[in-house]
Amino acid sequence: MNRRLSTSPFDPSRYVGSVSYVSPDAAKINLPFAASVSARQYSGYAVLGGQVGEFVFIEGEGLAVLGRITEVRLPDNERLKAEPVLGERPDAHPIGFVQLLTTLELATGKVISGIPVHPRIGQQVYSAHPLLVKHIVEGNNAGVAGLIELATISQESGTRVNVSPAHMFGRHCAVLGATGGGKSWTVARIVQEAARIGGKIILIDPTGEFHTFTKGVQAIHLGGERESKDDPRQFVAFPYWQLTEPDLFAIFQPSPGAQVPKLREALRSLKLNYVLNGENEPLTIKKAGTVRREFNVAWARHEGAVEAEGARYLISQLGKQIFEECVYENGGSLAKPDYSVWGGYDERTKGYCETLVAKIYSITRSKSLRCLFHPEAFESSLTGEIDAFLESGNRVLRISMEFLPFDHNARELLANAIGRYLLGMARQRAFEKMPVVVVLDEAHQFLNRNMGDENNRIHLDAFGLIAKEGRKYGLTTILATQRPRDVPEDVLSQMGMFIVHRLINERDRDVVEKACGNLDGSAAAFLPTLGQGEAILVGVDFPMPTPVKITEPEHPPKSEGPAYHRFWKA
Repeated sequence: MNRRLSTSPFDPSRYVGSVSYVSPDAAKINLPFAASVSARQYSGYAVLGGQVGEFVFIEGEGLAVLGRITEVRLPDNERLKAEPVLGERPDAHPIGFVQLLTTLELATGKVISGIPVHPRIGQQVYSAHPLLVKHIVEGNNAGVAGLIELATISQESGTRVNVSPAHMFGRHCAVLGATGGGKSWTVARIVQEAARIGGKIILIDPTGEFHTFTKGVQAIHLGGERESKDDPRQFVAFPYWQLTEPDLFAIFQPSPGAQVPKLREALRSLKLNYVLNGENEPLTIKKAGTVRREFNVAWARHEGAVEAEGARYLISQLGKQIFEECVYENGGSLAKPDYSVWGGYDERTKGYCETLVAKIYSITRSKSLRCLFHPEAFESSLTGEIDAFLESGNRVLRISMEFLPFDHNARELLANAIGRYLLGMARQRAFEKMPVVVVLDEAHQFLNRNMGDENNRIHLDAFGLIAKEGRKYGLTTILATQRPRDVPEDVLSQMGMFIVHRLINERDRDVVEKACGNLDGSAAAFLPTLGQGEAILVGVDFPMPTPVKITEPEHPPKSEGPAYHRFWKA
């Protein structure tokens, strides 16, 4: 598709120098204006004339090669010529090193990946007009309705950079950056823009900092309780029966030997009993001295319901049922065993299980874990609210985890369970007609983690699986983290777009550089010097790494630290 260029890449007023050296991926250029004290202005736009980070166009026959200045220096024998002399212009000849990025076809306005025709010695170089940089970044989406108004060009605040939802969310997105770099602002901006254009976002908010955005937002809180009758907040539970067996083992941590098999058998028995009796008596299955055939027939008849994901049971009876499982495998006597019935209670095994039962009682009665083990105390369940949100007109579902404790790995396990529930819905084609984006803030807390002791280890892999297979089902993710090195490499490799804020840690920069195909060392060198709110856009749908300034969200998150100057007074 032909797209008319807003201005010529080779405007004489934006001339900055000429090519003196060319390699496959870089060029050296003479910069006669780089020694001037300040930049020029032309038609309201700055002409930097040879500043590090500046985009430039190198002329060609029918093509314009876009590059970025990564280094400017003087020849060693001219170092002193840069010293200013009153009334005289510096007689210096700076040299610029340019990273070659992409190519613009002049006749059609089409962006061509790579450098099909390299520059020649002596070809002229021009400072890239911000509108042309915008043209290259946006591609064929310029002027299309429903774009995300994400940022502006770093060196020209009046030039907006808009991103299509397909480029932003279609192949997952990672928002990376050290503390204070503007990562939360970026997440807030993306969420608010997605809501504006009619998207569906599920935001997992570990700290509650995104509570400032309320328009079209349904906010629910995992755990917690109302401070008064007039408290408008909605507190929900995540029912324990939605947890998997490994989840429960990671929480209760049974020891190997007697405790592991008895806990597993007790869970199966309680699920079978719920199928048979619901919440009516008897609440447990008594095995000591009873006929085995009755249990086996009931199990064979209802095995599908018992083994189904999310099968109900009463966890309040788990301790009692564990003791009911502590029986001998057969009745009768040593001389004449009776394998048709269970034997009496095995007091030795019961003794081994007493510590597990005590632990279960302690954890399930913990006030901080009421939202998990006492869902009846809450007005609704999280899974029910997710289902209702998908049918509602609300655009954002914010799941606040600020009231969840760090005890027993509850936060990590529940976040993983939420991801697993969403992936299950996606596999059932629930998002085919309305794609959903799940945003996970502080993703390093929930990815590449192993919970539980060495005997009951569980790998938190739900969001990793979403990154690997969710896209084909209409479920994509945005992962925001300040520690890219803690995100699994195979998960980062699935990200189609990166918004990278300031990164100081060398290991973090190395991880990002490896994960981003077109973020090489020259572009990564700018990461430690990015200011607050500045970022580099990198992605498979972007022709080049692009420095931008993220537009301030309409409702900034509350992520600032304590105001020491207000409260610490002598």
